[in-house]
This record gives sequence, structure tokens and C-alpha cells, in this order.
Amino acid sequence: MTLNEFFDASYQWGEQNAQLILLLGVAVPALGTLLAFIGKGGKTDEDGRFIASAVMGFAMFAVVLEIMALFVGHFLRGSSILEANAALLIAPILCLVGSVLGLRLVFPLAEIGVVRSILDMGGFFVSCLLVMWFMSKFRGWNITIFGSLFTFLIIVLLAFWFMRRQYRRAFGLDRTRKVHPG
Repeated sequence: MTLNEFFDASYQWGEQNAQLILLLGVAVPALGTLLAFIGKGGKTDEDGRFIASAVMGFAMFAVVLEIMALFVGHFLRGSSILEANAALLIAPILCLVGSVLGLRLVFPLAEIGVVRSILDMGGFFVSCLLVMWFMSKFRGWNITIFGSLFTFLIIVLLAFWFMRRQYRRAFGLDRTRKVHPG
């Protein structure tokens, strides 16, 4: 099976199961919110937090998968987004919006681990895009600096510090290790 045949078969499967996918896009956040609420009521709320993280992670994964599919369909295959099945386009967005709206009623979003991780990785991704854009402005040795060389070095050092910080936050390297005696 070629990659082109795989994309065709995947989209055909999605077309055949569009109503089920749309139903899952609504049912997953509703059921996840209910289970997180029930998990919060126990001795500790760790079960609820785990369920909330799993539901939010699933919703974000569905949206990322949709964005990748749209990229492949539009830019690589030349298909129009307007020709896609509306149920397949709306299901991941409904899942994400439903998850955010439902789970924030149970827990503050800042307390859900996967939300912090996604925000950190998103910040790192945006930082990488900004550095790539900045570096694309230089053509060979033709660098025009507005200001002094000292100003340019300060900007480069701040960018390096910020990128390093974003990298460490995104990949969990800035967490202080707790050493227990004994």
C-alpha cells in the first residue's frame, strides 16, 4: 500500500463513519467531565485529575491529527478544505471545546497537567518559528543591524536565554529534583 492509497483509504473510512466520529466528539468530553467529577469526589482528587488530563490530551491529539490531515489534504494532495465532510471537520473542534468548557467546571485548567505541558510545548514551537523567521531575514553575510553591535548581541543573548527556558519547560528539564533522605 502506497502512502497515497493509505490517505485515500483513511478518508474513505472517515466518510463511512462520520456520524460515529461526530458522536464521539461530543460524548468524550461529556463522559470525561462526568468521570473527572466523580474522580474528584474520592479521598484525593488525583483520579479526577488523571481523567481530566487524559480527556484533554485526547482532545488535543484529535485537533493536531485534524490539522495534519488538513495540511496533507490541502498542501500535498491539492484538495480543497471546502470539499471535506463537515462532520469530520467539526468533531475534533467540538471535542476540544467541550473538553475545555466541561473540565474547567471540575478543575481549574492550570491544575491539569496536560494543559501546562501543551502550553509549554506550544510556546516552544512558537519561539522556534520566530527564530526561524528572524534567521530567514539574513541572506549570507549581508546583515543589517539597526543600532550597535552591542544591541544585536543583547538581542541574541536574550533570544538564546528565552529559547533555552522554553525548551527546558517544554521537555520537563526545569523541574527541581526532590531528593529524599534515607
